[in-house]
Amino acid sequence: MLRTRAPRSPHRSGEEPVAGRWVLLEAIGRGGCGTVHRAHDLERGLDVAAKLAHDAAARARLAHERTHVVTHPHVLPVLGWAEQGDLALLATELVHGGSLLDLVRRDGRLGETTVALLLAQLLDALAAVHAAGLVHGDVKPANLLLRDGPRPHLLLADFGVAVRQGCDTGPAARVEGTPSYLPPERLAGAAPHPGQDVYAAGLLGRRVLRGSSPLLTLCDSMARPEPWLRPSADVALRRLRELSPGRWPAAG
Repeated sequence: MLRTRAPRSPHRSGEEPVAGRWVLLEAIGRGGCGTVHRAHDLERGLDVAAKLAHDAAARARLAHERTHVVTHPHVLPVLGWAEQGDLALLATELVHGGSLLDLVRRDGRLGETTVALLLAQLLDALAAVHAAGLVHGDVKPANLLLRDGPRPHLLLADFGVAVRQGCDTGPAARVEGTPSYLPPERLAGAAPHPGQDVYAAGLLGRRVLRGSSPLLTLCDSMARPEPWLRPSADVALRRLRELSPGRWPAAG
């Protein structure tokens, strides 16, 4: 996802609002389904990010994402859905802080305090996703959005390849996601499992962390090649908080 611009007063693009509700404004990036626009939600009176899909495959993926919604402080909120002709639209919160990928590209690797905070927030989100019976399937820096504020607030985004645990049809039958963040068993064709999200989170933590830190031991345990040796997201979060009580800020 690209860094988004600060909201401006809404203006019409010359086209009718999609489904009578969303006024499409400028393109701000591309997603797995197609273009992402800033849009003004006439019903809510605020700007949102609108993912647009035109072809059948992209519409199916967007509809799939729509059905995998988890309400949690660190999961990107979905605000609406519409279909109009050959167009499908999924509206989410418009996040102005860019992604973790943007942050690392701009500032380089991050200090342990920042990584500990972001990792705690990610594990908190994954614990909720897994408790809801889902596997995200594509945990990576580009899918971790950051709200502007005095300290980072992470939002797990893009459930386009998420699946129900135990599902072996549809997307689960194919190896989807980003290969560099998938564990060996998934690349070999194993069914999606929550431990695969934990693997990606551990790998991500190790890759964005600057210097040595007790966090590396935890990240390495999360990214073990043997799936049965990885902690759950809940257990990894508890271990993170136990590493050095009071040393790092709470997930919040």
